[in-house]
Amino acid sequence: MELQLSMRKKGLGATSLLPEGVKPEQLIKRLHSFEGRLAESITNLSGSIVFIYLHVIAFTLFFIFRPFQVEIFNIFLSLEAVFLATFILVTQRRQALVDEVRELEEEEEQEEEEREQEELEGEVEDIQKDLDDIKSAMRFIQEKISAIEKSPASQNGNGNNK
Repeated sequence: MELQLSMRKKGLGATSLLPEGVKPEQLIKRLHSFEGRLAESITNLSGSIVFIYLHVIAFTLFFIFRPFQVEIFNIFLSLEAVFLATFILVTQRRQALVDEVRELEEEEEQEEEEREQEELEGEVEDIQKDLDDIKSAMRFIQEKISAIEKSPASQNGNGNNK
């Protein structure tokens, strides 16, 4: 419920990648699951130079040992392309979810900072009010002291009415 409210505030509503009712903590746990790590590892490997070297070696060995079986080679390449595309899509979606969770966490942190700021401002206002009260009390005391000093009883020396 809280997550949905924050998404509506940001206008994410129906376009959100987060499943309805899922908290960011639960999503982070899912993102670090075995399947998520596997997809990310395969995508990282497929985007490296090692992947190219492995293919050059595999293609060379295939054509050395099975030079006339191009159909099988095409089937393997097609299957590999399908799986690689799927892993890339899974990783892109996973990264989009990670980005959205981070954004939600940052939004929550910002809201917490705003609440703390409001509390501090309230405390400063209370302190200022207390200081104003102290100033008023000091003025009142100063006026009383001045009035006592100006009274005829204080002018006869010791402040007693004799």
